[in-house]
Amino acid sequence: MPVGLGVDGSASNDGSQMVGEVWQALLLQRVGFGPDAMTAREALEIATLGGASVLGRDDIGALAPGKAADFVFFDLAQLGFAGALHDPVAALVFCAPSQVDTSVVDGRVVVRHGQLMTVDLRTVVSRHNAFAELLLANAG
Repeated sequence: MPVGLGVDGSASNDGSQMVGEVWQALLLQRVGFGPDAMTAREALEIATLGGASVLGRDDIGALAPGKAADFVFFDLAQLGFAGALHDPVAALVFCAPSQVDTSVVDGRVVVRHGQLMTVDLRTVVSRHNAFAELLLANAG
């Protein structure tokens, strides 16, 4: 059975932290089935190739010719990665900060050095907060 991971937005009380979901999936397997139940690479594969499989997509999920080239960079010189670089994949899953350094989606840089490049973030956050207040006011 295909298994994938995903995140929702803040409307459903989710922080939209995909790497955090990878970490949690790995930890849940280890809690239930022991420390060898899942590796960081297996958890990351569920999030990438597994996610593509669940969606029935063969054009995403891996960096390969003919696939959409969406990828992120993390700055490995950050304190959170100190001492963990002997296994960069495990470092990503266990130590990654909540913010990527650079994100490229469909060949377009969306985040550069931690800054969103595609929209005015202050405007988006302000509108989002206003809509959240409206939803709360109408809820009850």
